[in-house]
Amino acid sequence: MMTRICSCLLLCLAAVWHVSSGFQGLKRSPMFRAGLLQHSPSSLVRPTDHSASRSPSIFHLQPLAASSSHSSVSADLSDTFGKFDFDAVVKYAMAIGIEVSLFALIFYGLDKAVAHYAIKVPTAANFVLFYLLALKSRLLNPLANNRPSTKSLETKNQPERKMPSFTPPGFIFPIVWLLIIGPIRAAASCMLYNKLGVYASAPLLALMLHLSIGDVWNTVNNVERRFGASVTGVLLVWLSKAYAAKQYYQVVPLAGKLLGGTLVWLTVAAALVGQTWRLNPDEKTGKLSPLYPATGEPKTRFAWLAGGSKN
Repeated sequence: MMTRICSCLLLCLAAVWHVSSGFQGLKRSPMFRAGLLQHSPSSLVRPTDHSASRSPSIFHLQPLAASSSHSSVSADLSDTFGKFDFDAVVKYAMAIGIEVSLFALIFYGLDKAVAHYAIKVPTAANFVLFYLLALKSRLLNPLANNRPSTKSLETKNQPERKMPSFTPPGFIFPIVWLLIIGPIRAAASCMLYNKLGVYASAPLLALMLHLSIGDVWNTVNNVERRFGASVTGVLLVWLSKAYAAKQYYQVVPLAGKLLGGTLVWLTVAAALVGQTWRLNPDEKTGKLSPLYPATGEPKTRFAWLAGGSKN
């Protein structure tokens, strides 16, 4: 069953990618540009010529042919898709799907091995396993998604960016993630496994979904530096953690409470990301960067294909 779910998920992502590629190819075709982009949005408004004495600044709407209206609307849609980086969003979704599918296959394989050899896995071994999976989950993600360092957005070591007044010192972040968040995740997952006796369970996969979304967020924030889109992304990270905590709570209430407690730190991190975005508008335009991936920003690439860094 788990294999079928993973296969269906990958097929759906491939279909979305195919549709996206087709749309991008259509936009680049000469026919599309000549037929649909020949009318600009301003062509919907034309000045009348009823009287020469009438001020040239006064305009009246003129009815246009249906084909012209359709072309103008298509041009508006083309402009909109030109600003929204649809290709990047598709790659983000594919990366999340691939990572979750790999986690599911690993868990499914572990369950098969444990059942076949009648192994009783020690809690200590599971603790190490879950801790390492959370710590190195990005190795299963095809994008470049380096973790935040002391020179990243989360520190005050970047003079070109204004940071919120409540930004903690840079060394606090690795301490919290490695010595507090990581062990709590591992302990809660051990409680869950001891209760269910399997790895490939819905609550554990919910946590893996959270990790996968977090890895993509690291790509958006730390690699591509899309600081507006990272605000939206960190909200998705927060919601996925809350969902995983709920799933844990329904099986082992204490495990759910432990996992839910880590939302406190994630809330602080989200506030830092949002406030940093607000304090740093674009130097040229004076406007805040969009809350979605936009064209003109660094292009999203699969590190597995391009040999990107995965340290």
